Amino acid sequence: MLHPDMKSVTRAYGEFVSQTRWDALPNDARELSKQAIADCIGGAIAGFTEPPTIAALSVAEGEEGTVPVWGCERRTNERTAALINGTMAHAHDIDDTNESMRGHPSAPVVPAIFAAAPRAKADGKAIITAYAVGVEIEAKLGRAMNMEHYERGWHTTSTLGTMGASAAVSNLLQLDADTSAIALSIAASMACGLRANFGTMTKPLHSGLAAQNGVLSAVLAAKGLSANPKTIEAKEGFFDLFAGFENIAVEKALVGLGEPFDVVSPGIIFKLYPTCSLTHHVLDVVLEGIRSGDIVPAKMSRLNCGIGYRCENTLPYHNAETGLEGKFSMEYCIAAALQYGQVTFAEFSDDKVNNPEIRALYPKLNIYVHDDLRERDSVFNDFADIEVVHEDGRTFKRRLYKPKGHPTNPLSWQELEQKFVTCASPVIGGAETATIWAKLRGLDGLTADEVLEIFKKSQ
Repeated sequence: MLHPDMKSVTRAYGEFVSQTRWDALPNDARELSKQAIADCIGGAIAGFTEPPTIAALSVAEGEEGTVPVWGCERRTNERTAALINGTMAHAHDIDDTNESMRGHPSAPVVPAIFAAAPRAKADGKAIITAYAVGVEIEAKLGRAMNMEHYERGWHTTSTLGTMGASAAVSNLLQLDADTSAIALSIAASMACGLRANFGTMTKPLHSGLAAQNGVLSAVLAAKGLSANPKTIEAKEGFFDLFAGFENIAVEKALVGLGEPFDVVSPGIIFKLYPTCSLTHHVLDVVLEGIRSGDIVPAKMSRLNCGIGYRCENTLPYHNAETGLEGKFSMEYCIAAALQYGQVTFAEFSDDKVNNPEIRALYPKLNIYVHDDLRERDSVFNDFADIEVVHEDGRTFKRRLYKPKGHPTNPLSWQELEQKFVTCASPVIGGAETATIWAKLRGLDGLTADEVLEIFKKSQ
């Protein structure tokens, strides 16, 4: 049974997924997709040594395959590789975000694509195309379903990410429209991810499961597994159960599909800090204030921080006790910036979070929901209002709407390379990092055989 006012979204997506090829991508969509793929892989390699990745790696014990596990020389089967690399990609929370999806678009999609690349015999152009298609589906679903979907407690990186990963792999495997629609319908039954698990190792696992299920749904559809071809819009289907028919803006799911691609507008938001993205404009202001001398932490008596209503639920750890909780604590992120003068991977150890000097800063922090940012519509133009009062009465005030890395304040290729080196070189060394970066920078020129060699260790 369908909702009477619902168009066949599943079918429209199946057609889009099956018909979109490299020639359909504008140059800006190609370039931005290539940037996002490279950035995702660099952040993932940084997560290779993290506990969630180590746990996921244990799944591969005794398994054989041809798909690389990033950050090492191990190879495994495609589903396990998607699980491990997808978990790794979100382990540090340094992976990109997107305003339509209200989540992390690349962490589920990129690992799924590379896991399926050997099966598809995909060249670099096909990989870039599949990425743009996968992000388009998860983002357009986000436009139709949010903020209701997100505020019901679903982790969109996992729910919408599963759909995006399925679409990307279906495109890569060149499935026809009917089969691509079935793949999405299978993926819809696999989608989950609870925000209650934010601040734990299960949050990055959400991304790994989405990547794995994206591969599995497309492969099963290709093998003939049946599903309701209208699952997205069906009664008791994806829209209905994840947001409720009454909260769906179905036209936003379909209007502008690929025109422009979501990787172009509103675009991909690249992250400079391994923390929840809702902390980033705050951190930009505080760290820049420290660097300029306008904020002197040792002489600060009060810091007032006005932020959006979403922070109340998304950043629940007001007295973080672990590094993972610290990533979802506005109090800790600000205190870390003040105490350590930086917010990098190193600041998210349990020892750093529990530093008594950090806890001594908490009473000086006044974090509140700004009066102009209490309603849902404010998410489209939210900001951070920072006021720092020093002991001598001197004050510093600044309002920032978009952090560095947002499409309106973008990272250049050179800045993305610097981030890639920072992320990957401690794990695989400078030489390997430079080699992989060069290959990803030129991804659109790689043959299918060269794609398979991207992660092969140089001799």
